[in-house]
Parts: sequence; C-alpha cells; structure tokens
Amino acid sequence: MINQFWNRRLLLAALLAASSGLAVTAQGQDKPPVRIGVILPLSGAGTFEGQQGLEGLETAAAMINAKGGIIGGRKIELISYDDKSSPEEGVSAARRAIEQDKVDAIVANMFSPVALAMKEVTRGKILHMVLAPQHPNVTKEGHKWLFRINETTVMRVQNFSKFICANMKLKSAALFAINDDFGRADAGNFEKAFKDCGIDVKGVEYFQKTDTDFTVQVSKLRSLNPDGIYVAASATSQGATIYRQLRQLGFRGTIIASGGNMNPKLVELSGPAIENVYSLSPYVEDVENPLAAQWRTEYGKKYKNQTSFVAALSAAGLEVVADGMNKAGSSTDYDKISEEIRKGKWDTVLGPVTFDEIGQGFIASYIVQVKGGKIVTHARAN
Repeated sequence: MINQFWNRRLLLAALLAASSGLAVTAQGQDKPPVRIGVILPLSGAGTFEGQQGLEGLETAAAMINAKGGIIGGRKIELISYDDKSSPEEGVSAARRAIEQDKVDAIVANMFSPVALAMKEVTRGKILHMVLAPQHPNVTKEGHKWLFRINETTVMRVQNFSKFICANMKLKSAALFAINDDFGRADAGNFEKAFKDCGIDVKGVEYFQKTDTDFTVQVSKLRSLNPDGIYVAASATSQGATIYRQLRQLGFRGTIIASGGNMNPKLVELSGPAIENVYSLSPYVEDVENPLAAQWRTEYGKKYKNQTSFVAALSAAGLEVVADGMNKAGSSTDYDKISEEIRKGKWDTVLGPVTFDEIGQGFIASYIVQVKGGKIVTHARAN
C-alpha cells in the first residue's frame, strides 16, 4: 500500500512536471519571431557589398538573439531578398516582403537608385532602415517611417573636402564617377568643393554600373594631366579595376576614393595600385568600441571575410531597429518605434548614432589611407 501510494505521488509529480514543461514550451512558442526583410544585392556587380551586408546583419541578429531577443523574448528572424542592384528588382522584393511574407520591418539597400525607388513602396506601409546609400533625397524626400544610418554625399563632401583641400596640396583634379544618382550627386558636390578651395577641375568622366573595362575614360582623364583623380565607385569590383587601370595606364598622381568605399576586399583586389589612396569611412577597427570588438569576434567565428564598413553599417542599422522596437514594446507600431528612434542615442558597432526629424543618421567618420596593404586611420573627420 505504501509503495502504491508513493508510486501514485511520483506519477502525479511527473505528470505535473510534464504539463508544466509543455506550458513553458507553449508559452515560448506563443512568442513569434520579429521578421526583418533584408533586401540587398546578392548577385551582379554589387554581390560583394550585399554579401558583406548580409553577414554583418546575421552576426548582429545572432548577438541580439543570444541576449534573449527583444520585446520580452522574441527572436530576430532575417528573411533575405536579392535586389540584383536593380531598382525594379528592389521594388519587387519590397512588395513581396510586405504583402506576401508579412515582415515586421525592412532593413535594406546598398545603392542609391534602389533605395530611391524602394522608399515609394515602403511609404505608409512599413518601417524602412536604409543602410549604405548616400543620395540626399533618400531621406530628404523619404517618409515618416524611413531612416538612414549612413551619411549623405553632402555630409561626406563637407567632412572629406576639408581634409583634401588642407592636406593634399592639389592644384588640379579630375573626377571619375558611376553614372547613377549617387555618382552624379557626388561628382557635382566635389566639383564645387574643389573649385571653392582653389583646385582647378579639369574634367569629369562617368562609367556605367555594368562596365568592366575603363580604359577609354581613364585615358581621357590621364590626358588632362591632373594632380589628382577623385573616384566615386559604389561596387568593389569596379573600383579595384579602375585603380589598377589608372596605374597601368601611367597615372602617377594622387588617387582619392569616395567616402565609404574603402574595404579590405577592395585593397586585396586592387593590389599595389591602391597604396597611399585616401578615403573616408564611418567604420575603423582601431578606435575603441567594446560592442564593435565583440561583433568582430562573433563575425570572425562565422565568416572568412574581414569586417568592413558595409558590414558594420548593416549591423548598426539592425541594432537601431531592434532597440527602437524594444523601447516601443512593439514590432509594428511604426509611429511609436519611429518616435523612439528619433529621440534616442543608440550604441552600435559604429559607435553612438542619432537621427534627425527626417530620419537622417549622424555617425562618426574617419580619414583612412592604405599603407602597406592595410587600411589605417589617419584622423577623425567630424
């Protein structure tokens, strides 16, 4: 009888424990993930930038989830789409993410033409964090739920041109830019800045996003005999070819890379041609930032690539969205999330980030230079 009594007690305890475990499991399952649509160029000319961005995002998401997620334990789930560096593909991906996959927010864009087209799809429908594009109209003509983590071309030219004018001692320059919204804006801004500080602008040449050979344009620029050539290239593969061809065709003057386009893969692909080239970057590894150090460690465990500004911009964009949602207590109350993002100061892998009323981000930027095949920080630019 005693054994039967204790057997019943043990059975009851086991049943209670099992039901309790099921309840905990069910409770955990009741918390759906926060679904983030990630729209990047994962094929075509911008593949490297898109892949680096995705790796940065995946690392940041894993770190957030390891700390318990957001909004009371909800995990971040990334759903990726390939925009192929095409505005049409980006628009199609955004519609699919919003209408079919019902994502909670979109974190996207490496190139300005895609962002400029996509923001018209996300307007009034979803929170949209823009990552790398620099064209001013992305935020100037954006919408109340749109934010950009990167600086604009105007902000970049203000920071970078001061250094160029004061330190490079150029009497003349030429510009070589991609023929899209970003490239035309960047070339126009720098042409004015150079003229304002007394640098004679001898000419401007453009290339297309599908070009793989730049011999004709480079030959024209070299024939102008400028002291320096400013190159505005968005895609790493194109930039590397341009730097190599500039040196191969005999240009021995100063080469300047547009802000935000210096990364380890570019240095690797360019070889000696990129030695001593200056640029401007929002992300450097030799500035103390514990969050960035942890992110680099986790990134290194998962991927073979070195971290870059593209990966860091992407990680920072996701960090702000996740923290904004957490503060708002919701993944879809976009008015409240946007209010929190605008009024906050966010700790990210880029350091502190703030936003203004139109959703434009403010981040630190640094003058960098390639020395001995490495990207080294020369000075802070702002």
